[in-house]
Amino acid sequence: MFVDPDVRQAIEFETDSQTPVLSVYLNVDPSRRSVEKYKLALRNLLNQAQGAAPEDQKRMQNYLEMGYNRQGRSLVMFSCAAKDFWWAKSYMVPVDDAVFVGRRAYVRQLATLMDTYERCGVIHVDQEGARLYVFNMGVLEDAEGHLGEEVKLHKAGGWSSSRYQRHEANVAQQNLQEAAELAEDFYRANRTRRLLLAGTEKNTARFQELLSHRLRSMVVGRFPASANATPAEISDKALKRARQAADEEAQAVADQVVTAVHKGGNAVAGLAETLTAVQDGRAQHVVVLEGFAQPAYRFVDSGYILLDLGDDKELGSGRVQELPDAVESVLRRAMGQGIGVTILDHHDGLAKLGKIAALTRY
Repeated sequence: MFVDPDVRQAIEFETDSQTPVLSVYLNVDPSRRSVEKYKLALRNLLNQAQGAAPEDQKRMQNYLEMGYNRQGRSLVMFSCAAKDFWWAKSYMVPVDDAVFVGRRAYVRQLATLMDTYERCGVIHVDQEGARLYVFNMGVLEDAEGHLGEEVKLHKAGGWSSSRYQRHEANVAQQNLQEAAELAEDFYRANRTRRLLLAGTEKNTARFQELLSHRLRSMVVGRFPASANATPAEISDKALKRARQAADEEAQAVADQVVTAVHKGGNAVAGLAETLTAVQDGRAQHVVVLEGFAQPAYRFVDSGYILLDLGDDKELGSGRVQELPDAVESVLRRAMGQGIGVTILDHHDGLAKLGKIAALTRY
C-alpha cells in the first residue's frame, strides 16, 4: 500500500489524553443528502464526541460552512487545536458517518478507502487507440491518450473489400499495440494498483492480450463504455467495478492467509501474533474483520505495544499508556510501513482464527 506524505502526516500524528484528536467521517454525497441534512448529521456526530475539545468541534463546523467546496461525496476531518493539528480531505468515494476521540487520528475507515479506491487505472479502448486514466480515491489524477490511424469501415463487396478489411484490421491492431506500450510506462510511473478496461467486449479482450504480463495481472475487470464516454462517466462505472473487485480480492486474500496459517506457512493469526509481526517488521499483508477491537498497553518511550501487563504497577509509573484499541494501532503501523491492509465485513475462516491475521515475510 502506497501512502502519500499527506496521509502519512495524519497516520503519524500523536497527542496525549489531555488534548485528544477529534476524528470525523461524514457522508456528504449530494445524491443522498442535502447540505442541511449533512450539516445536521455533523452536529449529531459532534454531540456524541465525549471528551472532544470545543475548539475542535467548532473548527469542523466552520470548515463545513466555509472551507468545504461541496465537490465530494465524503469528508474526513482530524483536529487537535491544542497541538495546532488540522487535516481535512474531501473524496469522491463514500464513507459511513463516524466520530472518534483519542490520542491518534482514527484511520480504520481511511484504510478501507485506500485499499478499495487508491490509484485505480482505467483504459478506455477503441479501434483507434486508448485513453489512459488514473483515478485516486475517485478523483481523476492523471490522463494520457494514444490515437493512431483512423480505422474506416468499408461496405463494398468483392476482392478489394477483403484486402481493404485486412488492411483496416492491421491498422486497428497496430493502434492497440502502440497504446499497450504507452500504458506500460504510464501505469508504472503512476504506481497503479489495479486496472479496469472500458469499451466493447471485442476491443477490451483484444487489448488485454496485448498488455505486458505485469499489466495483465493487474486487470481486475472490464465494463462497457461508448467511444465518446466522458471521464466522469468512466469514473462512475469504474468506482462500482473497483468496489466489487476489492471485495472479491479481500475474500481471496483472507482465504490465502487462512490457508497459509493452517498449512504452517508464512502467516500468523490472532491479535498477539499479528501485532508482533507488524512491530517486528515481518508482516506483508494484514487482514482483519470490521468492528474487531481490543484494548492494550503501550510503552511511552519505545512505542512497543503489549496486550497484557505482567505488573499493573507499570501503569502508575507513567512509562505505560492504556490503548483503547490495539487493532487500530496494528492498522496504523501497517499503513505507515506500506504494508497491505484489508478489512472485511465477514469471513468465517478468519473469524475462527481470532478475527485478525497476516501474511509474513518469513
